[in-house]
Amino acid sequence: MKDAPIFKDLVLVGGGHSHALVLRKWAMNPLPGVRITLISPQTMTPYSGMLPGLISGHYSFAETHIDLVKLSLWANIRFIQDSVTAIDAETNTLELANRPSLQFDAVSIDIGSTPNQQLEGSAEFSTPIKPISNFYQRWQQIQQKAQQGKIQSLAVVGGGAGSVEVIMAMAYKLKMLNISLQYHLVTSSKEILSTYNHSVISRVKRQFKKYKINIHTSSRVKKLSQGAIHCNNGDTILTDEIIWCIQAAGSSWLKQSQLECDNAGFIKVRKTLQSLHYDHIFAAGDIACMVATPRPKAGVYAVRQADILFDNLRATLLNTTLHEYEPQDGFLSLLALGEKQATGSKSIFSASGEWVWRWKNSIDVKFMNQFHQLPVLSMPSDTVISPQLIEDNEKEEQHDPLKRCAGCGAKIGADILQQVLNEVMGEDYYQPHDAVQITRQAKIVYQSVDALKTPIQDVWLFGKIAVNHALSDLYAMNLKAESAQVLISLPYASSKVQKRQLKALMQGISSQLDTLQCRFLGGHTSETSELSVGLAVNGIQQKTDLFQKQGLNPGDKLVLSKPLGTGVILAAAMQTECDGDIFNQAIASMLVPNDHAAMILSQLHVKACTDVTGFGLLGHLKELCMASACAARLNIHAIPLLPGADKLILQDIKSSLHSQNRKAFETEEYPESITQKAQFKALFDPQTSGGLLAGIAAEYYEELKDDFHHQFYTIGEVVAYDNSSVQIRIEES
Repeated sequence: MKDAPIFKDLVLVGGGHSHALVLRKWAMNPLPGVRITLISPQTMTPYSGMLPGLISGHYSFAETHIDLVKLSLWANIRFIQDSVTAIDAETNTLELANRPSLQFDAVSIDIGSTPNQQLEGSAEFSTPIKPISNFYQRWQQIQQKAQQGKIQSLAVVGGGAGSVEVIMAMAYKLKMLNISLQYHLVTSSKEILSTYNHSVISRVKRQFKKYKINIHTSSRVKKLSQGAIHCNNGDTILTDEIIWCIQAAGSSWLKQSQLECDNAGFIKVRKTLQSLHYDHIFAAGDIACMVATPRPKAGVYAVRQADILFDNLRATLLNTTLHEYEPQDGFLSLLALGEKQATGSKSIFSASGEWVWRWKNSIDVKFMNQFHQLPVLSMPSDTVISPQLIEDNEKEEQHDPLKRCAGCGAKIGADILQQVLNEVMGEDYYQPHDAVQITRQAKIVYQSVDALKTPIQDVWLFGKIAVNHALSDLYAMNLKAESAQVLISLPYASSKVQKRQLKALMQGISSQLDTLQCRFLGGHTSETSELSVGLAVNGIQQKTDLFQKQGLNPGDKLVLSKPLGTGVILAAAMQTECDGDIFNQAIASMLVPNDHAAMILSQLHVKACTDVTGFGLLGHLKELCMASACAARLNIHAIPLLPGADKLILQDIKSSLHSQNRKAFETEEYPESITQKAQFKALFDPQTSGGLLAGIAAEYYEELKDDFHHQFYTIGEVVAYDNSSVQIRIEES
């Protein structure tokens, strides 16, 4: 599918149940020519049905959450961790909180609901149940405070199924910790669980009595203050912790959009799940208000909507007939009772006991296993683009990437280039020249060049990483990054998508160059099979001395500014063997430029330095040793690894360059006790935007403060070399 040109952008906003299922279905039945982007502020999305079990301690965090990054890597779609702040339905544009805007051809919104904390004091003095990730962190703190005796009472404001399950789960967990609190459930209704039958209500009340939970019915909350709930009936309930679990509302940015919403801010949708007035905008899950068939907010509807949403998103892109979603009139509701018991009801039927818990558990685990046990995807045999995806003015063009022109015929069109540069760099920036003046500031200019094929789907982040990777060569010589030219190769796509791709890439490149005070001088664009970025970077000498490859001396301490492991983590991501948090920490490392590390080293009179990139730490260290006619001794236990890299290495996952890097040292003999360690294998791992490796003279090293050791890792020292011994010794101390 990577070779199929892109003609349409489908964006999924939010990682709710409907979208998670749509992504799974799309990965197994992709539509060539469509690129999917998932936007979510969280990388782990909770399954609401297992929240009570998570609070009770029956499940782990991982068991109850879908790893959106891992799911996206598996599905080969772009994941953006950010929040949407606005949507323009006319220009098909999404505004994001922390990065440039994003355009779409079709969009689906599944962001759930947000807590309605407009009541006086609710935002200051209560913890909302949503987002669940924030609530769960607070729940951990509540447990600690309760164990320390700092909490004597806890209240939940609600009355529906969610609040009932939450307070029983909390009471059970604290009981298991031998903690006795006073519990309050506060509801404005005359009865808890007002939509449930009498048998379920009676069973829950018996459980409340067992956990000593006080029920305050007909108690509409007027306001909250520190440690108190003030009700309209005159009651004041004193409590140390307040959990806010009332009916939530839609996000404020939706209320401010052109989309028609109900009074609570939920998007009104037709039976096709399309918004009322925009055929290319969909909504599902709790954020959707089904106008023709109103239903309560429940996860079962979000799950059932996934099939229709999947079909209708494809139908909209292909301009074919859409299907209507017909929600069921009722559904089986299973409520967890804190301990491993549950009660269930549908209409007049109800049942309770351990077997109901086992039933509920099997349903929940089966649902989550769809995302925890992702199948191996087969390579698609059909990448033919449907003509319905192609704009009329482009239908006559050659769309087979293998038959597209080479040579100068493969350049990106001048109109796209002009539009993007003027939009990114400023109006009237585009002034084409055949050549540019590099600098006016120095007679001697140092130049380096580097190029990367993108390892990630997010081209904005890739632009930043490519800049960091290329400029590292300058920082490794203690040069001031002065200017850069770029060589961009874009995969073939429609003109509209190609412009979006180039704009996002240039926004990443230019913002990172601006951050590092390096001028953008222009460059060249071309069309090819895969996205890649090359940069010719120019540097000038600062007032301090240059770093060189030579200059190591026996006794120097070897220090490294970044942990190793980006190569194996990116390789694991391509094989869908990498968890999202591990992948994100590798991205975070690659986004850190080496300018600050170079500045610190320059203050320590460093002479020899290099950046650790494609040849791995051992390959680049060997370059320093050979240039300096020295040897090195490494402490294998001091080699720093990115979180999770050791596990992936021991699974025998390797970057494609790993074997060549290892081959360069095949004549060196190391004991098996060392060669079997993850740290040893990481020495050959090619690093993208890796750290700086330098030698610091002993007299300067001994004076270093803790701040230095928090930023650099000491991994070994330089020793004398007599041509008869191993040039790089690896030891266990």
